[in-house]
Amino acid sequence: MKLFTGGTVLTMDRGRPRADAVAIDGDRIAAVGEASAVRAAAPGAEEVDLGGACLMPGFIDAHHHFSEGALIASGVNLHWPAVNTVGDILARVRERAAEIPAGEWVLAEGYDERWLVEGRAPTLAELDAACPNHPVLLVHFSYHEVVVNTRAHEKMGLRLHRFDPAGGEIERDRRGWPTGRMIENAAAPFYMGAIRALLARDEEAYFNHLARYQERLFRKGVTRLYDPAVSPLIEGMLRRAAERGLLCVSVLMMPCSADGMFMPPRDRLDGPRTGAGADPLRTGPLKVFMDGGLRCAMRLPLLTAAAGVIATLRQVARQRSLAPLRLAKLTPLRLDLAARCVRSGILFYEEDEARDLVRAAVERGMSVAIHAEGNVAIDRALRVLPPSRANRGVGVSPNRIEHFFFPDPDAVGRAGTLGLAVAVQPTISEWIGDQLLDIGLIGRQPFMPLRALLDAGLVVAGSSDAPVVDFDPLRGIRCAVERKTAKGRPLNDGQQVTVAEALEMYTVHAARSGGLEEEVGTLAPGKRADMVVLSKDPTQWPPSDLAQVNVVRTICGGVDVYP
Repeated sequence: MKLFTGGTVLTMDRGRPRADAVAIDGDRIAAVGEASAVRAAAPGAEEVDLGGACLMPGFIDAHHHFSEGALIASGVNLHWPAVNTVGDILARVRERAAEIPAGEWVLAEGYDERWLVEGRAPTLAELDAACPNHPVLLVHFSYHEVVVNTRAHEKMGLRLHRFDPAGGEIERDRRGWPTGRMIENAAAPFYMGAIRALLARDEEAYFNHLARYQERLFRKGVTRLYDPAVSPLIEGMLRRAAERGLLCVSVLMMPCSADGMFMPPRDRLDGPRTGAGADPLRTGPLKVFMDGGLRCAMRLPLLTAAAGVIATLRQVARQRSLAPLRLAKLTPLRLDLAARCVRSGILFYEEDEARDLVRAAVERGMSVAIHAEGNVAIDRALRVLPPSRANRGVGVSPNRIEHFFFPDPDAVGRAGTLGLAVAVQPTISEWIGDQLLDIGLIGRQPFMPLRALLDAGLVVAGSSDAPVVDFDPLRGIRCAVERKTAKGRPLNDGQQVTVAEALEMYTVHAARSGGLEEEVGTLAPGKRADMVVLSKDPTQWPPSDLAQVNVVRTICGGVDVYP
């Protein structure tokens, strides 16, 4: 047994938010309360002096692409500022190709056109010249698109001009020739093909990637995560990792199709039910993608769209740069005069098709998590999702909407009526906030309305969507509280939350969103001993000073995993 005392204890239990001491016995919490009472309940326990630090429940990342992220993030790093130009990308890809045998995949990830001097991704022709003997897969930072070369088409047996995917888009030049940029489902065969080849080549390397990635999680205080798109292939790898004792972080897997995460997951309907399994590996809700990433399904009234165009042109003039136009270029708009609106994005399902899939999942005992970013996709998700069951068992999550970026004003109340959980990513507001301000969308269309979601009584689970953006929960908490962009500009949309509320999002609410509120999320006797020690009590510091709070110790299932 261990007894933690000598610091602040945040239980995250509103009935008793603070305590003097916590005792753990094995992987469970034995006692919480006043130091004398806890000491009496844990005779002979090893005492751990917190030295004035703050002990609280371990952070839960409710939407984190852990299993594939660990593999993809092992590829060539194309994140800014590691690369600034297309030439930088080609040089790094060429260097990697020189290190591996001809015919093997060159994998790279993280490029973002907005940060490149040319304002575009490399082309198929440029990749062919840089890597004539290797199939190349460049994964966009959003994970919703890729760039490939001719060898990649040949490797997958796909003819360059005849490949025509449903629910995806192939970018073509003026002559109709593919540029190499594959969007949404067009990326699926290349993405899955590269993953299969890499795992077949060296399974042990994948387990090493998982271990290193897991260490990074523990350094940031993450003790549990929900992996929102786990294919059968990756699930098998995770199960082998768990059997070998390599998996220490607890993972809730959301099953997706073997054909690619954006594809309809009908092939997973006869698999394990939501709630099956035990730590460190449980089965979560079935994952369904309603719309794309940068191609999220949006509908804007003509006046709103016109105001956005004017705001964008003003920013172009003010900044003397075309950078504000880049986001518009990445998300092509379509004028719908009949509906008096402007539309954008990709929808993967007609409403009846989506409803049938959701109904089939629910009838088989599954909860459903729907990726829906744009207001059109969110509206469709709300139409097809049934109310969450009140009598859910342990590990059975409520039905969920992932992201909920651009809801219409009435969507928040509708989600509350259905008893849904919403997985939000506060750090995204920092990452794309400047672009949203530049095109005049903030203030005209709600964006990730944290304040409104909490006020409506929804389960609002904090998450990162890593490796799309940084997964540090403390950074996410700071972004939820401050609502500022990467350039320090405030969004000024009234959707900030308090530090205490943001902490609840990454503990209490995240636990509820996975159906695990009886297991984790608060410090209480009988719950799992997943805890983090922070250098300072974040609730006692002004938001501007939150960057000074850091993780000094992480305990997962009663075991010290960091440092």
